[in-house]
Amino acid sequence: MANVRLIIEGTPGTITLKAFIDAIENWLNILKDVDAAISKVPSGSLDWVVTELAVGSLQLAVEPLSRVEGKNFGPVVARNAVAGIGQIERVGTTPPYWSHASLTHARKMLKTIGSCGVSGIQATYQSDTEHASARASANIDLLLPTTRTSLGSVEGIMETISIHGSPKFVVYQDATNKAVSCAFSQTWLESAKEALGRRVSVAGVVHWNRKDEPVRVDVEDLRIMTSRGQLPPIVQLAGSVPDLTGGLTTEEYIRRIRESG
Repeated sequence: MANVRLIIEGTPGTITLKAFIDAIENWLNILKDVDAAISKVPSGSLDWVVTELAVGSLQLAVEPLSRVEGKNFGPVVARNAVAGIGQIERVGTTPPYWSHASLTHARKMLKTIGSCGVSGIQATYQSDTEHASARASANIDLLLPTTRTSLGSVEGIMETISIHGSPKFVVYQDATNKAVSCAFSQTWLESAKEALGRRVSVAGVVHWNRKDEPVRVDVEDLRIMTSRGQLPPIVQLAGSVPDLTGGLTTEEYIRRIRESG
């Protein structure tokens, strides 16, 4: 099994211990979040063991050990975690299998760039090496805050129901596997349990980031999709098609659809 390597770049003797420890902790949390998304094991399927620690260049190498008999998601988790760093740096969009929590951990890790003696962060798996600079730190600031809301829906596979604090589940969107957090009331709990692991359409108030990616949905409707061709119950990404509502407001149009159903 190949190692996953994290290198904290900077002038030796200037990088603070706190910055180094924070980077390692947040990188581990990213690996755990991506693991949970891919393996569908809420607590993750992997343990990460240290195989190398080079103090002079401040680099850490870890190797995944599977806790699931007969399955090892380590290679695909490592590949998606490392590739995600590059996607944030170059494209500035949310990587596949990265949840809001993953982005939050990455933001904390990347915020050390340009301070605490850190000039950059490098992640490597096998032949894939990705470098994060201050650009990645700036890009991630566009992904976390929500800047607008609209009525609409998202489709994908529902995973990871949480009832701690405000109830929520995560939907990994079709095609992109990008995670959307869905906040729901207790009245939807049994429906959410029934839909766990299945393809669903979730409708309600959609919160968007500055990159026009859906980040969160306040759930008003939840339906299990029987096939990829089945249409969602509410116009997907409402307002994106001119004259779709025939001159009605989106709210009035959706209300009439619900009443007619």
